Amino acid sequence: MNAWRNVIGCVLVWSAFAVPTAAAQKNDKQGETGKCGIDFGSNDQIKSAYNQMTVLGLSSGKPDDARKKIKSAISSLTSKSDFGKDQMARDAVLGQALVTWYDTPGSPPVAPAADLGYPSSAGQVDVLAAADSAFTAVETSHPDCADQMDGYRQQPWARLINQIGPLINGNKDDSAQVILNHAITIYPKSPYDYYFQGQLAQRKKDWQTAATAYSKAVELSAPDVVAKDTSVKAVKEFSEFSAAYAQLQLGQAASGTQQQDAMKKAADLYRQYLKDYPSGENAQPAQAGLTVALTASGDTASLGQMWKDMVANPTKYTDAQLFDAGTQAFTAQQYGTAVQLMEFGQKSNPYLRAGLFNLANAYWKNNQFDKMKPVADTLTKIDPDNPDNYQLLAIAYQGLEKGADPKQKKALADSVNKYVTAGDQLPVHVQFSQFTHDGDKYTLSGQMQNTGTKPETAALNVKFLDKTGQVVTSQSTSVQLGANQTKQFTLNPTGANIAAYRYDPIKP
Repeated sequence: MNAWRNVIGCVLVWSAFAVPTAAAQKNDKQGETGKCGIDFGSNDQIKSAYNQMTVLGLSSGKPDDARKKIKSAISSLTSKSDFGKDQMARDAVLGQALVTWYDTPGSPPVAPAADLGYPSSAGQVDVLAAADSAFTAVETSHPDCADQMDGYRQQPWARLINQIGPLINGNKDDSAQVILNHAITIYPKSPYDYYFQGQLAQRKKDWQTAATAYSKAVELSAPDVVAKDTSVKAVKEFSEFSAAYAQLQLGQAASGTQQQDAMKKAADLYRQYLKDYPSGENAQPAQAGLTVALTASGDTASLGQMWKDMVANPTKYTDAQLFDAGTQAFTAQQYGTAVQLMEFGQKSNPYLRAGLFNLANAYWKNNQFDKMKPVADTLTKIDPDNPDNYQLLAIAYQGLEKGADPKQKKALADSVNKYVTAGDQLPVHVQFSQFTHDGDKYTLSGQMQNTGTKPETAALNVKFLDKTGQVVTSQSTSVQLGANQTKQFTLNPTGANIAAYRYDPIKP
């Protein structure tokens, strides 16, 4: 019999957000560019190149014609290395010319220097890297011009960053990484860069890179950035949670003092997430992750304080959080606290089967067989083809038998035999492995096993319930099972307020 059931599934969703266009972001900066004061008119070469780039930015001519003008501009800007007092203007226009080249359809991102207008001795030129160098030179010598340079940087960046989400969702991670590298090269200040970097690293289970990237995304999601782009709010929440999750994976892979240190850091990150998003989309797995981190770090005092608050203020927490905290308290041998937490979870959701399973086990450990029996009985009714539930009910009757009046012992012993036999004779066993949701779209998956020697058709009819036990929606699936064969199944119901499920006994 499986000893414990997971109440909360810690599932990360690969999300794609609508990234604003560069033009929109550039307009946000226009009010700030006056303090930069670049003089594009005092040098004829720079003035001519600047005017050409301005015209190209406003036109939609033939790409070949555009490249000829860009090459001419770059040639005049690289004819000498030092433009004296006009060096800043030269660097700014050179950067503009390079990003304009990159944004012109059909232009290679790496090209021979001569094709771009550089002296041929320069070899191959990585266009965005060269643009970054030019803009960085301006930003370094005149920090007041950083905002204006950002506007130029964002022109190619927006086009690049908007390609990455669809590539990730299409499992084209290598292509996504190449494009992301270009995006970070030209504009490394966006939280989107590191949000996607974290996702790609996480898919490889490169937890150190993921933790670092997600933390960088959080750092760059400043209040003023969130105010200008509402999607950044979602990026920040997801990244803040995911940084903690990645750090937890690092801790679980470590040992000794290294594990304790990693888990302390994970606990701090989870605490920060729960402080910032107490009712956030990932609050439940964050609470569970915090408990795991505190347990592994040996911080029993913080665990005790957290459970104490949950017992004192159970309405602040969800049913799943209470059940999971109870499970962790049980693991820490705090049996009384475990029962209290799980009872609050049961009161909040009387039909959450994974939580009820754990509560029955907690009552068993506490020798509270009178309370264990009705919980186990409920399990046999909502999850009737799971032999573990009948075993729990038999254990409850066996516990009651030990302290019973002699007149009651036979009836209780008969009940023990009844439920042991019932579990043994189930023709099909059902086990659930996942119950998660994204909004009102749910996923319930598991497996069915034919325990007999003949093929069977197993029809599973599931009713999805709200917290009062009322049916929200129903779904069915039919699985052909050979002798002693096990097969997976998945249901995808949709409905508001789904909190639990039950199913009818399978009758092959």
